[in-house]
Amino acid sequence: MPNFFTNPFLWISVYLIGFIIAIIILCLPRLFTGVEKKLPKVLLKVYILSVFIAPPMALPFTKGPKIAIPAYVSLSLGIFLLVMNFVIKMLAQKEIGALPGIKRKAKLITTGIYGIVRNPLYMSNGLLAIGMAVLLKSMYALIFSVPYSLSYLLIIYFEEKDLMKKYGNEYQEYMKKVPYRIIPRLF
Repeated sequence: MPNFFTNPFLWISVYLIGFIIAIIILCLPRLFTGVEKKLPKVLLKVYILSVFIAPPMALPFTKGPKIAIPAYVSLSLGIFLLVMNFVIKMLAQKEIGALPGIKRKAKLITTGIYGIVRNPLYMSNGLLAIGMAVLLKSMYALIFSVPYSLSYLLIIYFEEKDLMKKYGNEYQEYMKKVPYRIIPRLF
């Protein structure tokens, strides 16, 4: 049984299956309208944690080739990325609430970290994946972190369609002020 959880393809499969389910739900809104309201909150929390957080956290601990970088580089860069992930996640959650997929605020949030990047929680998840991969020198995890981070762009696409419907011109103005989805606007 221990070999089962140390298999990198288990965690990649968990993510891919969960991601496909999320995209199907986002693509077929008529069938799944209000699905987050119909499901028990505990089930939705377990889904989010098991699909979007567990794979990048577990994958670096699996068997596979290691990244050939000095320990001080992996340690310092990995910790820096994980601290950035934590800070960004805390700032975003302070603005929008602890679980934005479950708790919906009626007002469009455009201040704080959301005034710098439109999707800071997704950006922080990418930093988490890259940070864990570098910290533990896992080649599979580092390779996985690239499509993992970029896959959020598809989720963002569907979310932005809904935000355009909900907020209209207000969201268009926000998009002009904060042009990047997961890359911070520094100036």
